[in-house]
Order: sequence, then structure tokens, then C-alpha cells
Amino acid sequence: MERFVALESWRGIAACLVALFHLYAFGHFYEVPFLRNSWLFVDFFFVLSGFIIAANYRQRLSEGFGLGRFLLLRLGRLYPLHLAMLALFVAFALLKVVGRSLLSGAITPGSVAPFTTPAESPSTIFANLLLVQSLHVFDFLTWNIPSWSISTELYTYVIFGICVVGLRKQARIALPVALIGGPLLIAMLSERNMNTHYDWGIIRCLYGFAAGVVVWHIYKSGDRFKKWIFAGSIGTAIELAALGTAVIFVSVADTTNPLSIAAPYVFALVVLVFAFEAGAVSSMLRWRPLVFLGTISYSIYMTHIFVEQRMFDAASAFGKVFHFTAFTHRDIEGNDITFLGTRLWHGDVVYVTYLALIVMMSYLTYRWIEKPARDWVRDRVDRKGRRVVPVPRHADPLLGDQKSG
Repeated sequence: MERFVALESWRGIAACLVALFHLYAFGHFYEVPFLRNSWLFVDFFFVLSGFIIAANYRQRLSEGFGLGRFLLLRLGRLYPLHLAMLALFVAFALLKVVGRSLLSGAITPGSVAPFTTPAESPSTIFANLLLVQSLHVFDFLTWNIPSWSISTELYTYVIFGICVVGLRKQARIALPVALIGGPLLIAMLSERNMNTHYDWGIIRCLYGFAAGVVVWHIYKSGDRFKKWIFAGSIGTAIELAALGTAVIFVSVADTTNPLSIAAPYVFALVVLVFAFEAGAVSSMLRWRPLVFLGTISYSIYMTHIFVEQRMFDAASAFGKVFHFTAFTHRDIEGNDITFLGTRLWHGDVVYVTYLALIVMMSYLTYRWIEKPARDWVRDRVDRKGRRVVPVPRHADPLLGDQKSG
């Protein structure tokens, strides 16, 4: 299976940008429009996921790989880390309940007692266990906020697999339906344009995933033209144009702008261009630290909210013990928002520290949870598959499985 190294690095960078978007720190970076709209990179994940899944499973599913095997592999990729992080969030909430005095009031300003809000009710725990928390079950995000996209992506895999296995050659009919119907439905149903998650997130995911599948078909059919399309410096120019388009688009497409609904189309262009890896930008993206970020990107995506909350808790605790104010309050659109830090340079330090802590925690979760669980599931599915249909060593269907987080 072909490995798309540049896209791996893109995935890691995108995960870091989503993490930075969620951080409320009183620094120079908060007001940067590009970072304020980096929630859109979730749509990059959806597009990349469609591209990678189509590349690795489209043909094999149509040749009898097995829908059950496919879904078990996908579940093994998503669920273990999701479950571990949910357990960590719930465990920490329990710790606050039974040991608030021991924590010396280490609760973020304005917070309420754990398990007393709708977002932390027992029903939300059960919904997260079933990964249905973002299928319009609630009117709010729950526990580990980014997991809303994991909920929608799992069921998108189910729909993809059923379409490929059930419709066979007619499966492509579903692609224009998703690419046209997706943005139309979001425009009609969403009050926040593309920033829909707990309500119509499944439509958003299907739309982006379908765009990725289309990109795979274009890439596959156009691979033979790569040499003359990306000849010499033309490849670098095309990559720079795609990069610039993405940066400009994200910078202007905020939640109030209907233009944000076009995000999958923009990111589809980015995925297509960088899949060819024919320019200087792709060469830079092959830098090992960036590839490493891509490797742990799913962990970055799933751990960053926990890191942010613990940083706020720690700042609150230290401020209480040493009698200083660690937070700045700002009125944003009529809401009192708490920011970590009281000077701009404080916030800048917080951003750097935050990313460093996320990368460290993500490396540990990748090494101890994500990779072992994924490999364990792969091994079991591979054994079962060999008992049913012998597979030559040189055509192991489980090799090269890349998945965007």
C-alpha cells in the first residue's frame, strides 16, 4: 500500500491547529483569524479519512474483504483511545467529587460541581460508550469535546461499507448525493454554518468523507499524468497555491460566514495536490518531527482538551495557594470568557507549554493505548481472515492502513 507521508504531516499539523483553537490563553495568538477558525481543520480530517479509506479498502471491500472485518478494524482504530480518554475524564470528575478538599479548590473559575451539568450526566457517559453522543441525541457537546467527530466518523464508515458492498459498481452514485446534498442540508439546518457538531455533524462528516473518496478516484486516474503536471518547479508552485488557498479560506470562513460550508471542497484540493508529493513543500513535510506529529495526530486530537482543563486547574490551584490572579476575564459577544494569563507574554508561554504537554501526553497514549490496541485488533482480524480466505504474504490486506484522526 502506498504511504502518503506529506498528508501524514498535514494531519499532525491540523491536529495541533485544532488544539490551539480550543485554548483560551491571554496572548498574541488568540486574535489571529487563522487560529480562531482552525476548527475547520476537522473537515480536513474527514476529507483525508475518505481519501485514505478509499485507497485502502474501496477495492478490497468490493472483492470480498468483508464488511465485518472492515468495521472491526475501524472500531479498533477509534474506540480504545476514545474509551481511555472518556474513563480519564470521568475518573477526574469523580476525584473532584470525593476529594475537593484535597485538591485545595483546584477548580477553574466559574466552574460547577462535577456531574451536575447536562453535559456530564450519566446518560452522556452511556451515549459516549455507544459513540452516539453526536447523532443529535443531545443539544450540547459532552465530556471529551473532540470525540463528537469520532462518533460521526464511525457511522460514516458503516454507511461507506454498506454502499461499497451493497451497491458494488453503483456505489459511486452516493458520492454526488453527498457532495451536493451535504452542503445544501447544512445551509438549511445549521444555525452556525459549517460549525455543526452535536446536531448535524453526521451530515458534515459524510459530506467531507465523500469529498475524500472522490479525490482518491481523481488521484488514481490522474497518477499517470503526474510527471508532466508537476514537472520541475510547477509542482512547488501548485503546492504553494493550494497551501495559500487553505490559509486564506480558513482565515475568512468563520462561523458567521456561509463560505465555511465549502471547507470540504477546499481541503479536497489540498489533499489531491499533496497526495502527489511533487513539490518543495512536500519535501519539507517529510521532515521527521512533522511526520512524528502525523503519527500521533489522533492522540493529539483526543488528549488536548484534557491537557487544557488540567492547565486551568493547576493555574487556579497555584493562584489560590500563592495568592495571585492567574486569569483574565473578557467579554466576548456578551459572554464572560476566562483566559489563562494576565499578560500577553503569559499567554504566549502558555501556548508553547500547552503544545509541548499535548505532544508528550500524546506520545504516551499512542505508545501505550492507541498502537497496542490497534495492532491487537489487526492481529485478531487478520487471523480470522486467513482462516476464511487464505491471503498471500505479499498481499496482506492489513498493511499500510493509514487513518486520519
